[in-house]
Amino acid sequence: MSDFSEMTEAFEQARTAPDVTDRASGLEEADRIGGVALVQARLQGQGAEECEECGIEIPAARRRAAPWAVCCIDCAQIREARRG
Repeated sequence: MSDFSEMTEAFEQARTAPDVTDRASGLEEADRIGGVALVQARLQGQGAEECEECGIEIPAARRRAAPWAVCCIDCAQIREARRG
């Protein structure tokens, strides 16, 4: 089963759950599945289309040059500066 279909199923279960606790459990499961998929993509060297810091789209040229990038160049420079 794909991550997307698992997430869809978890969201549907949360949407139709009879009580708040079951809804919360369904949403938590969907969030967990999404997080696992993101980690797997990063381990495979896949980056992101949007910067995880500022949310803007990472330019195609940056994604081609650094396919593993998860931040735009400005945010990546800020991260590096913070690291020292």
